[in-house]
Order: sequence, then structure tokens, then C-alpha cells
Amino acid sequence: MEKNISNLEIRLLVKRLNRFLSMLLLEMKDLSDEDRDLPIRWNIMHMYTSSQIAKILALKRGINPEIAGIAAALHDIGVVKTKSHKNHAEVAERYVYEIIECYNFIHRGDLPRITKEEINLIVNAIVQHSQKEIISDNPFVENLKDVDSLDRYLHGVKTEGPHCERCIKILKEIGIEYVL
Repeated sequence: MEKNISNLEIRLLVKRLNRFLSMLLLEMKDLSDEDRDLPIRWNIMHMYTSSQIAKILALKRGINPEIAGIAAALHDIGVVKTKSHKNHAEVAERYVYEIIECYNFIHRGDLPRITKEEINLIVNAIVQHSQKEIISDNPFVENLKDVDSLDRYLHGVKTEGPHCERCIKILKEIGIEYVL
């Protein structure tokens, strides 16, 4: 018997990502804009929209959408913690480990832990995400670089150079005629 597609239930397994987003929002929502390169509300918006774009591109590219989404949610934690974009990708590494440890040992409840393999995927993507001009053979690294570029463009941020090249590539990949 053929199932009616409208009656099928499908669910993307992203409960760990949702827990990370909740943890990060609780930490970020009351931070001051004082001495920041950009207002904290930008970081919050960028965190949520990047994680959504990351899942979409990950599904299209056949990689784990939850891990891609977690990397996207955490990718600018260096900016949040230091208030500056300077070297934020490299600086983020220690904060990413701290946040994942906090998830694994305090906030995960009955959800699965983030494994060492998953941690490596997340950290490598985050540490390399600012190197837009370098093409990596790691699909998670490339996914995050593409997500960051496309999200900036979709928020109306001036997009040029490697960011622009990545946006054009992504839009073609998903079948959209681009206007930059």
C-alpha cells in the first residue's frame, strides 16, 4: 500500500543543535553592546540563520546536518567572547571546547554526547571558517565557509571577493539565478 506523502511524519534529528542554540542564547541575550565591533543582536541573528542555512546545505551535500548546524551556531563564538572580529576563528577554539564540555557534562540531559570525532569536525570547521579563499577537502569546513558567506549576503552585508565567489557557487548549486 502506497503511503500518502502528506500524512508521513519526517523529523530531522537536531535536538542536540537545539540544546546548543538554547545554551548560547541564554549566555548571549543579556550581554552588553559596549566595546563590541557589532551589536550582540547581530551575533544572535547570525547564529540562528547560519545554523538553518548549514542544515539545508548539509542535507544537499550529504553531510550530517546536525553537526553542520552546531558548527554554524558556534562559529562566531570568538567574536562573542572577545567582542572583536580580529582572529576570531582561531580564538574560538578554546571557547568551543568549553561549550561542548558544558553541553556534554551539564546540559545534555538524556541527549547523546558530542563525540570526539564530532568535536574534531566542529572545531576544524570553526577554526578554518575565515579562510574563505582556501578550498579545503573537508566538507564540513567548506560547508561552514559557504554558510558564513551566504548568510552575510542574505543579511544585506556587502559581499565581495571570496565571499562573493562562494555565494555565486552556492546559489548555482541550489538552482537559483543570483543577483549580487
